[in-house]
Amino acid sequence: MQKKGTVPDFVLCIGDDRSDEDMFEVIMSAVASASLSPVAEVFACTVGQKPSKAKYYLEDTTEIIRMLQGLASASEHSAKHVSISPQRVIINRE
Repeated sequence: MQKKGTVPDFVLCIGDDRSDEDMFEVIMSAVASASLSPVAEVFACTVGQKPSKAKYYLEDTTEIIRMLQGLASASEHSAKHVSISPQRVIINRE
């Protein structure tokens, strides 16, 4: 994405086994090397509490679903209260 001139401002990685540790390592290296936007929010989560390169963990798939539903709800709420124009961002503070 960076090659195309865009960098993400939000990254969520979730994995539950050894092969996902490579993903966690790459994403955390990107954070450390400033390959991402300086304002990027990065969340690397492993499923189950165990040694991992991920910074966070979720207990099980039920927690993953609950977290994703919360993100969707927050996103919908934000979309209703923010107007974006090329010149400015207006936030409705009700």
